[in-house]
Amino acid sequence: MLDRYQAIDPRQLDLKPDSRLLDVGCGTGRHILELSRYEGTLIGLDMLGEDLKKMRYLLALAAQEGRLVANVHITQGDGMSLPFEDNEFDQVICTETLEHVDDDEAMLRDLIRVLRPGGVLVVSVPDEYSERLLWRLSPRYRTAPGGHVRIYRRKRIKGLLKEHGAEPYSVEYRHSLESVRWLVHSVIDKEWGEPGRITRGIRWLLDTPSHRNWRALAWADAAFSRVLPKSIVLYGRKMELVAR
Repeated sequence: MLDRYQAIDPRQLDLKPDSRLLDVGCGTGRHILELSRYEGTLIGLDMLGEDLKKMRYLLALAAQEGRLVANVHITQGDGMSLPFEDNEFDQVICTETLEHVDDDEAMLRDLIRVLRPGGVLVVSVPDEYSERLLWRLSPRYRTAPGGHVRIYRRKRIKGLLKEHGAEPYSVEYRHSLESVRWLVHSVIDKEWGEPGRITRGIRWLLDTPSHRNWRALAWADAAFSRVLPKSIVLYGRKMELVAR
């Protein structure tokens, strides 16, 4: 079973020892750290230097523990204007980022531009059902600075990939327990960004590293993701010919 903390299933990526993978909006590197157990070249890009510092620290720990297999590079940059050549990567991933940017279609076009024909694109965004519920129940959630600027209908996000040159071949729904945490924080806690006792308890349960191996949590997350997932994850392949 896929680690509950991860959104991306490595088995879906066609990873090879000579693969070049780009993670746009990598944050502190949760997916880079997971994928670094495989051979290949990984590049993590993010705008926030503080997050990249944390990622470097976590990669250093992984290297000390002998868990770092891939060749990993980190770069600070803007996902709206990627500093890479056309067709440069075998895999491009972008998780929980498109919903934050003003021109999501421009960003999606650039993600696909740097992907080689036949390469794998992975995009995850908040699922429309949990997102609509949170927007309705909590004005603070939908108006938080730096928050989400749109809700993607399931058919729409699939259509966007295809319109811009990536044919979807798999869809997964993930992180239902995160939906619970956000619902509790949005509705019960008095101060936005300041988790109360219940929210802290849920976060402790979900985020403590040792709990990631609890099969009961993994099974519960997978089961409830059939009903109220936090994220929809789409896998697509870049078509050979992309209309311009």
